[in-house]
Amino acid sequence: MKKAKISISVCVHFLLCATFGTSSEVRSCIADDLERISLLKQNIPKDYKITVRHIPKEVSGMCWVVLNVFHLEESLKDLAQKFGNISSNRDNIDIYVQTLQDVRFKIINKGEIDLESTMEEFQCHYREERWPTEEYFDYVKDLLNAANSKNESRGCESPLCPSATTEANMSGEHTGAEHQYLPKIVEKSLLWMLIIPLAMGLLCLVWKISCRRRREEPEPNPDSGHVLTDIEGKAAPLHGQLSGHKIRLSMEMV
Repeated sequence: MKKAKISISVCVHFLLCATFGTSSEVRSCIADDLERISLLKQNIPKDYKITVRHIPKEVSGMCWVVLNVFHLEESLKDLAQKFGNISSNRDNIDIYVQTLQDVRFKIINKGEIDLESTMEEFQCHYREERWPTEEYFDYVKDLLNAANSKNESRGCESPLCPSATTEANMSGEHTGAEHQYLPKIVEKSLLWMLIIPLAMGLLCLVWKISCRRRREEPEPNPDSGHVLTDIEGKAAPLHGQLSGHKIRLSMEMV
């Protein structure tokens, strides 16, 4: 029975704000919904992390509501499933889901922005994060307040994707590094060009000095006494052998 009442209240809220209400009445409905945030903050543990896909304001600019309304709606739907059918938290979250649907339908019906193609264009800028309860519902409040204002952009242009920006920066850094690296290579090349000829010259000088010393070393003299003594010493036994041989021949002849 309570579930039926919740469904009826949500439908009535949506019909009053979206179908029959004027823009001022819609803003009044959004303002009334914001009062439920404090209750949700109290009922959900502060350390509970809630997943949301979003684009920061500094990237989306005036299109912040347009780009984030659908993903916040989906995030709230997932959060509502965490609670039972008779939970007051689920009731309050369902009202926020309906309010965001109202905001999204108004954006589509205006026809000023193609919501689907715009979200696709900004696809590379979306981030998926898990926020604690208080931070999450502050984000819900900020987005609903922004939706309540009249400051809406008629056109959304996506900045460069983070990957393209990073590659451009890396390319610039790489070019700068090359400019710094090339002089170092040239320096080393010039240094080796000086060291190698110097080393070759030193080797040639050492080789020439070695050759000169070899040529200046004295050669053995055949007239020196030391050589003759060696010859005599070697010849003496031969003379003795010949004398003995002659004596033996003389005796045999006799």
